[in-house]
Amino acid sequence: MTEEVTDPSVAEDGIDVSRDSPLNGPGVAPDPAWFEQAASEPPYARHVLTTPLHLEAADENRTNSWTEWAGYTVAQVYTSVEQEYDALRTRAGLSDISPLTKIRLAGQEVIAYLDRLLTRSVADMDINRSARAILCDGQGQVITEGVVFRLDEEEFRLVLRSSTMDWLRQSAKGFDVQLEDVSGTIAGLSLAGPMADNVFTLAGVEIPADLERHQGCWVELGGMPVYLSRTGMLGGCEYELWCDPADASIVWRRLLSAGQTIGLRPIGAAVRDIARIENGIALEGVDYQSAATAVDPSDALSPYDLCLGGCVDLDRSVFNGKLALKKIAESGSTSALVAFECDLTDASSMGPVCNGEKLVGRLTSYVWSPTLQCTIALGLVEASALGASDGFSIKTPAGQNIPAKLTKRPFLRFS
Repeated sequence: MTEEVTDPSVAEDGIDVSRDSPLNGPGVAPDPAWFEQAASEPPYARHVLTTPLHLEAADENRTNSWTEWAGYTVAQVYTSVEQEYDALRTRAGLSDISPLTKIRLAGQEVIAYLDRLLTRSVADMDINRSARAILCDGQGQVITEGVVFRLDEEEFRLVLRSSTMDWLRQSAKGFDVQLEDVSGTIAGLSLAGPMADNVFTLAGVEIPADLERHQGCWVELGGMPVYLSRTGMLGGCEYELWCDPADASIVWRRLLSAGQTIGLRPIGAAVRDIARIENGIALEGVDYQSAATAVDPSDALSPYDLCLGGCVDLDRSVFNGKLALKKIAESGSTSALVAFECDLTDASSMGPVCNGEKLVGRLTSYVWSPTLQCTIALGLVEASALGASDGFSIKTPAGQNIPAKLTKRPFLRFS
């Protein structure tokens, strides 16, 4: 008698249910349990740290391409870089920015505290306004930077690339101020592109006609309260949406559904990086290291090195790093983060920056720009070399010197 062998991985209806991970390819629909942490699971055993939009991203991701951002798993490419870039620059693109650190600051002395902390004052900021925020150490080196929002008379929010809560709490000693990391209670989305306003109209969102860059307001989207701000690093018409994590998937689906008629696409980290370089934005951990984590002191930069001197107000009372920044401003920065264009299709072959035969710096970010049809790069070069407007080149690993044009940031100009 022959014993019948049954494959336990195949259900009676013939559907393969052997997958134990949504990353193993098509088969069954994603099970939300795959992304939930078991109550008994220790924190160090967690393999995937997910944003509130992870299931939505997984449903849209056709490439199974993922990357890490601040410990979170986010989509690298949803369909293709070409399709997503085209949508962002000609129509609209939607992306998940939930991994950003969000810090709530409130209290009677919150303005005094922030004025001591940041390189420029927040005292004159109107409610629902935002500004570039730079935090320096005592040597005038950048610890982190991002955006500060004024939400009320005595309430602000810092949105940063990295968490510096220990340093912020240490700096708050002596101030009547409350600090809270609210990153887990606020989901973030970015909607950008020349037709972003059309997407909101199709989604039934009423945006004030006079909402300017760096302003914010509360809107209703699909019955959900959303804080909408004219902020972002992709360039052009861009909005960021901040909402409760429980509402994030509703907001995401509502926008994608409404924007289908105009070609809205979700965009991943790969296209976001192309866009931020085109916009000339330096990125912590890529173009420079935080002064709090840099092993080599030369990897930490001042705001003047990053060409962000306009965000430093030396004509006001004491703030972190003021004396050091004043000396740098008087003597001049020794290096500068500048922009280059070069006629090179293979960005992976980029190398050191030269002026004539002299090595004068290094590239920190580079990418092929589909709009400009050339390789664009951010590079840290010796300030003494900037007296020459030409003569720059990029040395390739093969020893070739590729001519490079020194240009202004941002690379792309938007109306």
